[in-house]
Amino acid sequence: MSSRSKRRVTRNKRKRRAGSATPAFDPHAQVMAESFAALVELVPTVAGDDPVAKADAAFDDAVQELVAKLRRFDAIRLIEVARLAFLPLAPAGQMPVTPEAGAAYLELLALVALAAQDETATADAPEVEFQQMSHFVSEVKDDLGKILHLAQLRSLAAVDPADKLALMSLLVRGAEVWMRNMSYSEMVEKTNLVLLDGDPSVRAALNDQLGFDATDALAVLDACHHLQHAGLNDRLNAMGGAMQIAMAATHKGRGDDRLKERARSSLMSLFEPGAEQATVAVDDIAAHTGIAVERVRAVVERFRLDLGTDGPADVIDAFTTGKNPMRTRPLIVSDSGRLMLPHHALNVFAVRENLEEQLKTSQPVWAQYAKHRGDLLELRTRDALGRVLPGARFRDAFEYYLPANDQETEAAEPAKYTKRVEGDHLVVLDDVAIIVEDKAVALSALSRGGKRTRLRTDLTGIITKAAEQSGRMRDAIQRDGGLRIENEGWVDLSHVREIHTVVVSLDDLSTVLTATAEMVKAGLLDPDNIPWTVSLHDLELIIELVARPAEFLLYLRRRRNPDVTVMFRAPDELDLFLYFFEAGLWVEPDPAQVRVAFPFLSEPTTAELRRYREQQPVYLSSRTDALDRWFYAKQCDDEGSEPVPKPAMVPTPLVPLIDELQSRQVTGWLSIGATLLSIAEAVQHQFARHGEQLLNHPDPNGRGRSMTVPITQDIDAAEGWLFVWATCPAGQAPDDAEKSLRGYLRAKKHQLGLPRGVVFLYDEPTHDLVEVLYDGHIGPPDAALTASMQSLRPATDFQRAIHPNAKRPPRRTKSTPKRKP
Repeated sequence: MSSRSKRRVTRNKRKRRAGSATPAFDPHAQVMAESFAALVELVPTVAGDDPVAKADAAFDDAVQELVAKLRRFDAIRLIEVARLAFLPLAPAGQMPVTPEAGAAYLELLALVALAAQDETATADAPEVEFQQMSHFVSEVKDDLGKILHLAQLRSLAAVDPADKLALMSLLVRGAEVWMRNMSYSEMVEKTNLVLLDGDPSVRAALNDQLGFDATDALAVLDACHHLQHAGLNDRLNAMGGAMQIAMAATHKGRGDDRLKERARSSLMSLFEPGAEQATVAVDDIAAHTGIAVERVRAVVERFRLDLGTDGPADVIDAFTTGKNPMRTRPLIVSDSGRLMLPHHALNVFAVRENLEEQLKTSQPVWAQYAKHRGDLLELRTRDALGRVLPGARFRDAFEYYLPANDQETEAAEPAKYTKRVEGDHLVVLDDVAIIVEDKAVALSALSRGGKRTRLRTDLTGIITKAAEQSGRMRDAIQRDGGLRIENEGWVDLSHVREIHTVVVSLDDLSTVLTATAEMVKAGLLDPDNIPWTVSLHDLELIIELVARPAEFLLYLRRRRNPDVTVMFRAPDELDLFLYFFEAGLWVEPDPAQVRVAFPFLSEPTTAELRRYREQQPVYLSSRTDALDRWFYAKQCDDEGSEPVPKPAMVPTPLVPLIDELQSRQVTGWLSIGATLLSIAEAVQHQFARHGEQLLNHPDPNGRGRSMTVPITQDIDAAEGWLFVWATCPAGQAPDDAEKSLRGYLRAKKHQLGLPRGVVFLYDEPTHDLVEVLYDGHIGPPDAALTASMQSLRPATDFQRAIHPNAKRPPRRTKSTPKRKP
């Protein structure tokens, strides 16, 4: 058999083994697949010479068909039936987890039902038979889905292929239609209350102008939701009681029509209640919250849904293009003045955005609010980073100097720079610098509705500007080796070997922020200057989830890789982060480019080239079910309940070493730990054994032993590392061993062109790790260093490093035991 045939047979066996495992069922992926299939099924409907016109016609027909079906129902009663059918319910103390987008279906149905009822307001709602509404609701979801999918096709058909911002617009619009609460509402709620009621002058303005504040508004909306659920539970208990009485009487032979009718009526009241049972009175909310009735009424008037003269077609068109009137005014008020909230997921959106509309009517108040908003974001960002980067040096809200013109740039004399600019945060921990820009501005309603010119303006203000600001600080540090900071003078940062840029937004823009590749295509980001853009709430939660700082730094490295959002598509930042926990969020680099970055490597192998070529984009479904359960359990904090584990990174045998580096605060502990976490699982096990292997096999001549491993897993030479494990025998002074190893480490680094390296020095008699020696020297070698490099083994002796996502160790390892120099 030829070598080619053998390789083919081996590859086929490997594929069969890989495919033999039963895949885990993913309900979120199933929903995505079903939604895509439904979309594809409708494509022939709009195919033809004029797809836009055909899409419009199909959309209009679907809307008319839906409206004709639901006109016979009372809107309030129909919405309550749909609430029970579309929203996930669970017993108290449990969190429902569902992949269905029930909120979008419910909102759309509510808007259409209310608009259709307004058109026929002069006519009495006809009587409907028991279960007619339930049957209708069980079938109408397909109609609603068809309308939403036709709206998507209509948008796609109208896209200008030359418009680089078209996809970003569709992503933003799609998020408005389908997604609710991209961050946990409990976190957003606390932030909103601090924003709107945390500044006394802002809170006073709301009370003066509206007669209530943000705390009142949220309490009223939440109370409406709570009382609706209490009413549902009351109906459930009443039905259970009536059924038990009827069944008991029948069992004893005393059943009669009156008891049967009572049981039937209770069943109807549960699933198809009257409008009075499905709604809440203003007085009941006042009693529940303790807020004065007049303040409750003021909240109701501010947040009541008002469709004006819009008909069903108007509200559907607005909803499907991202202009949802319920977003800021979700409260439905019946003709009798009773209240209904279709669901509570919009409460946090509504309170902040609605009240911000009011604050904008007074420029002095709005200016005060905007300053308070920016200060809050800067403080929260600083606190979050402080928790995950202990011991780091922070500079916050500072000014520094840059060249004002080409002459100052060419002169490269920081002491003579004249352009003073602002920076939000500069965090330095040993050889790592993190530059952070905060953006407290939000997307406008026009942007959320998909208006591309306004979307570009908003995204430029939020993301592009912040990227440019963080990028210019990075460039200054790399060019000058430091910064001249106002009131501090020259700050030497020449020791920094790793710089990351981060943009933190106050608003939750996950659909946009996870589409880095599309922002590059749209010209919103420079491919050479891509920061990690993340919302404040996602940043805080990610920092709470990481078990150690090295995990956070590794995520920064992976997340800022330009190829990550090309290879991994996800609707939410937390989905990407949890996939990082599961599988590393690793993208295979071009092995030929890696060879360019590290010339001492051998030519790429066939397997490496194939692995790179065969990479396919991964569409991530929701990964947050376990996170939801943990977060919910943490909020409830019920005594005696079973603890819910927090999502965690895949365990590694290197954790004890990484934690010891941090506890000792050795120079470079953060970057060393992140690099150890970055390597493949098989290699991590090897690294965890290297020290003991050397100690268990001492040199018979009493000399120390060492093992050297270069880490070359990127196309950027600046990401290279040199790891050395070494032993100090009983007869050698530790200081002599340290001096010798420091010289070897620096010489070997320069020989291989690697910017950073570390030696783990173990004591042979005790087997203790006695010293960790970091080296980040990148300057030209002096005469002594040049001479020592002549005695080193050739660089070509080292083989290619194993990539972090490798599933199995290679046939040959580049880790070569040898005597210490």
